[in-house]
Amino acid sequence: MEQETSRLQKPLRTPRACDRCRRQKLKCESSRPCVLCTRAGHKCETSQRAARRSRRQDPRGRDLHVNSRIHKAIAPATHKNSNLTHDTERSEISYAPETSTSYPERSPKEPQSGANASAIDFARRVFNEEEAGRTLTGASIPGDTGDPTLDNSLWHLTEVELPPEAVMLALIDVYFDRMQWFILLFHEPSFRQTARRIISQTSWRRQDLSPTMAVLAVAMIGLNSALPDQRWPGHELLREHSVDGKKLIHGLINEIRRNLLDISIDCRIEAVQVCFLVASYYVYHSSPSIAWTVSGMAVRSAYALRLYTKSARCESPVVDEIRSRCWNHAIVGDTFASIIYGRPSSIDTGLVALHSLRDMDDLAIDPLLLKNEWISGDGMPTTTTEFFAMKYEIYNIIRHILSRFRRLQLRKETIEEDLLAIAEAAQDSEEQLVSWRERVPGLFDFEFWSCDNRLEQFQQQIEGLPQRSKYQAETIILQAATLQLTYDGALIQAHRPLLEQKITGSCSPLLVDAIHESLRVATTAALRISRTPVLRFKHHFAESFASLQQFTAGVILCILPTSQPFTTAAHEAKAGIMRIIHASTALGPHNRIAKQTAQLLTELLKVTIEREMSGALRGGLETNLPKDIERGAISSVQAACMDYTGRHSPSSQDVRDHRPMSTVHAPSHSREPPHMPQATHDHSEAINRPVQAPVEPSEYPSANIFEQLDDTFGAFGELMFNLIPDDQSSAWNWGRTVT
Repeated sequence: MEQETSRLQKPLRTPRACDRCRRQKLKCESSRPCVLCTRAGHKCETSQRAARRSRRQDPRGRDLHVNSRIHKAIAPATHKNSNLTHDTERSEISYAPETSTSYPERSPKEPQSGANASAIDFARRVFNEEEAGRTLTGASIPGDTGDPTLDNSLWHLTEVELPPEAVMLALIDVYFDRMQWFILLFHEPSFRQTARRIISQTSWRRQDLSPTMAVLAVAMIGLNSALPDQRWPGHELLREHSVDGKKLIHGLINEIRRNLLDISIDCRIEAVQVCFLVASYYVYHSSPSIAWTVSGMAVRSAYALRLYTKSARCESPVVDEIRSRCWNHAIVGDTFASIIYGRPSSIDTGLVALHSLRDMDDLAIDPLLLKNEWISGDGMPTTTTEFFAMKYEIYNIIRHILSRFRRLQLRKETIEEDLLAIAEAAQDSEEQLVSWRERVPGLFDFEFWSCDNRLEQFQQQIEGLPQRSKYQAETIILQAATLQLTYDGALIQAHRPLLEQKITGSCSPLLVDAIHESLRVATTAALRISRTPVLRFKHHFAESFASLQQFTAGVILCILPTSQPFTTAAHEAKAGIMRIIHASTALGPHNRIAKQTAQLLTELLKVTIEREMSGALRGGLETNLPKDIERGAISSVQAACMDYTGRHSPSSQDVRDHRPMSTVHAPSHSREPPHMPQATHDHSEAINRPVQAPVEPSEYPSANIFEQLDDTFGAFGELMFNLIPDDQSSAWNWGRTVT
């Protein structure tokens, strides 16, 4: 009886459980190896008690430990040879102190239970694999046969011959000079270490496929940026080794395309990096339709790697940082695609949380530059991390703006209630953007550099510095200009929905004033874009991004001359269009987007001038023509047309001083529109003008203008937003997809 009782009693837990049992919270025993570890085939180890006491003293560390167990329980199956990043990144690499940049939304350290668990994950939990001591299945979904057995035999490139090592290193240098400051995907020192190992061989093992494709993608982007630059010293290197640059670009991209599915199967961090680089190349230089698809592959790979979580399993801060950089760019890239394609974003809104970045060694500002008073002033950052932090944040804001507009339940026949809802959303969006703008550090504030001739003085001060220091100084200016372009483009994006709506003559003064405000804000932002010295971006990968922003600004500026014929504001707008056309032409024929921007805006300007004249004659020059036109406004426009380098045009007044001369008639009982709050960034008082005499609705600056342009150009959206006209599979249509 006593023996039966003893058998029924539960075994006592040992005070010194093995590491695995303690980690899994299992009932261990005093003998070693314990039964559970033996049954599961794990090595039974017991660490010293001091380590346990240390863990108990750090509650946060315990949380990470427990979360790591949860992460393992719901993580998808991965190949045994797959790594989170480059193999060499696990080696010791120096990095700066781990100060982090804060974000408004925090990323979860580990995924939440329930919604993020698949059917197989749920079965694993019920089955309790760890306690059972054996694995239920390695599949990700029912019917999956598990990870394919990969042949680890030697393989070699089939679409391109790898250039000599000196050429590859030169192309990698170009990438980190002209791309890394704009799109942050890699940790430069660790990538270079991996690249040297890859390019020193002509054949590789299957497990090296992903890092090899990453090296090829970096070389391809670098070559694409440097090839049109006749001052690039690498041209001599190409001639020395008899390398045809154009053929090499095509060979590299074909090799990457051939292996794109395989690296997606591997599901390593390189899959995310390569897909984003390929998408970036295609969207600007080849096929936007392919870019859309490949960008989606990058997002899916990021999901599979759970980059949206701050994993506790990363042994190296470099590995963790690369994961954070890739996930943050996934949000940026997905949002950018949503903007230019007019399609819903791919990333779940519940997972849109930015990761904080460390001040790593590859983002440090040159110590020689830090001696400059404008670089190392009070509150100035010592790394360029803050640029990426602000870039990620504004794209997150843009993402929420787009989401809000898409959630608006508009009727087929838009009524005033719908228009007021759009106006409210535009105003709220502008306030968010202005709040972001006020927090931009002075180092990355382009207005800071543009004031008081500061930029020219700065360039004189650094003239005696080494070339490398001067190059980094130039990229800091480019980063500041990029944030300004992004901000102004976002303002236009926020107010464009209201300007696209069809307006009737019966709308209230409140709505009329809201449209006036949207037109004013969008036009002011477009004028700032037209004054941005985009020639500084020449031969950098971001030059196409700058051209896209300028094109959008040019379209907005075409509205004013039609709605306000021969006003100072109209001439200011035409001067802005001319600056954009001249700048786009100066970027050279190698940039497809800049080239077609110049062509399209030239045709648009011709149509705009014709409609401006027709509108003025139809309305009567004696009523529409302001007095200052007689004081030489046209001559000021002619002077401004030649000023496309970013300096302010000499015209005397800003667009905010002019409301549309041809506008919608307000009800006769209310000749004065109610006061609307000015944009936060404009501290001037509003000029409350009475609403003008009644005109035809089609003359109002709304979507009707775009419809008239559509009649002129045929497929307006296809010409305007598919800047690669030979892409037959594109379905762009003024920011919307053709159904």
